[in-house]
Amino acid sequence: MLPHSLDEAVDAMAREPSALPVAGGTDLMPRVNAGLMRPHALIGLAGIAEMRLWQYEGRSSVIGAGVTWARLAGPDLAALVPALATAARQVGTPQIRMMGTLGGNLASRSREADAVPVLAALEAAVVVRSPGGVREFVCEGEPAAQLRPGELITGVRVPVLHGPQEFLKARTAQGFHTTLALVADPGARSVRCAVGGIRPGAERVSRAEEWLAERVDPGTGRLTDPSAPTRFGALVADELAPGEGSRSNRAFQARVVATLAKRAAERAFSA
Repeated sequence: MLPHSLDEAVDAMAREPSALPVAGGTDLMPRVNAGLMRPHALIGLAGIAEMRLWQYEGRSSVIGAGVTWARLAGPDLAALVPALATAARQVGTPQIRMMGTLGGNLASRSREADAVPVLAALEAAVVVRSPGGVREFVCEGEPAAQLRPGELITGVRVPVLHGPQEFLKARTAQGFHTTLALVADPGARSVRCAVGGIRPGAERVSRAEEWLAERVDPGTGRLTDPSAPTRFGALVADELAPGEGSRSNRAFQARVVATLAKRAAERAFSA
């Protein structure tokens, strides 16, 4: 099925509840071709122009689900949502960045869904549409798990913040893919951090966030304790407590998380 508008796509989803929507197909199609998934039908979204748009509304950027990684990495969106642009620039190959979409990344249940920790740290809202109307939910955990039957992700509503934003990623020889996003508002002594790759979706680390926020000087935007980034890294790793694989693998993954968190804090509060 090849709808040409959002209305047609929503109608197609209602007629074929078991059908899977596909835009760039960079995550879905390799699984289908490998026989890992056998969808009853596919609904192609590439021809829906309105899903490829983004606009600035008030204090938020509303980004269509069909916006590609390449577009997310561009200067216009980078000026408003720099952490998301940083994540986009690190995705796959140029071909994947040209084809892969924001909506596809959110709908994926892959641990390599790099947009999810960024949007979780930004407390962005996922916008979905169904025959019953439009609703929004906060991007947290695994967004795909929050979809109801017949719902289609149409975009995200991202608050435009003016504090530092960091995104870091580590891919190791042991097969770990770990991502971390940190967003701060030094004037308000606010820190938000989300980690991806430990378990499906993204996880916030509220205790570590609060600890670091208490050590921010709202006047200078710097940390009051030079050792705070190291301690923050340890707190993030402890709060997440990687629980899969062998003991040595868990310990290694905890060190990776701690290092990413430490570097993110150092970068965010260095200016």
